[in-house]
Amino acid sequence: MIIANRTQELLLFNRMVEGSVAKRILLIKAESGFGKTWLLTRFKHTLPEENVLCVDIDIKSAERGIAYIFDCVPDYLGKKRFPRLNAAMEQYLSSGIEVSDTTMIGKDNQLSVVFSGEDKLALDLRFAKLQEAFFQDLEQIPEKLVFLFDSYQKAPTELANWLSGKFLRQVVKIKKLIVVIAGQEIPEPTVEWMGLHDFCPLGAISELKAWCDYAQNEGLSLNEFEVQSAMILCQGQPAKTMTALRTLHATPRKRL
Repeated sequence: MIIANRTQELLLFNRMVEGSVAKRILLIKAESGFGKTWLLTRFKHTLPEENVLCVDIDIKSAERGIAYIFDCVPDYLGKKRFPRLNAAMEQYLSSGIEVSDTTMIGKDNQLSVVFSGEDKLALDLRFAKLQEAFFQDLEQIPEKLVFLFDSYQKAPTELANWLSGKFLRQVVKIKKLIVVIAGQEIPEPTVEWMGLHDFCPLGAISELKAWCDYAQNEGLSLNEFEVQSAMILCQGQPAKTMTALRTLHATPRKRL
């Protein structure tokens, strides 16, 4: 599917990947229906086929929090690329540690941690070793890495804090890493990575030519007046305007 406009966002992302700009963190904020998921898909499809690896994660599926990232990323990139994380995970899960109401569950190298207040410091120290192993393995991967996160507003609090804190601080250190985070809410920039980020709010698309080009590319037999009417009626909101154009195309009517 081709959406109207969004060329500037695509250009900025491509420049980040090729290294022609210093920024490596891109935050995309928009309400539902403004094309965030479509744009992330386009980002992925414009990546070079060689020397670039991509991980795209819909955060609304990450009910297990940070554990989901440790599980999902090696699945995307290959578990053999994560020897330190695999070893740390085995040690973590085989320790048989059970601290009061704290529960650790390991299955098929998956990790889920439910925190209680009791002995949280000891648990945090063990969990820190997993994080250290994860980032060390990422640093050893020779290819450029692109992480695309969608639906940030759906992240559990623990995961949202980790992404905006520990993870993005590591992006500063791992210079081959490029990160895009999209959502109706996005991380608040901090002093550690503020200078490395750019911000793209997605608004309505009110350029008539953009919607006429979209209609033509989609094979919709509509004239300029019809396209303009749909755009104005839907106030340029991408999802609504696209639906209106398709509906108008499929509706029998007298041509003007």
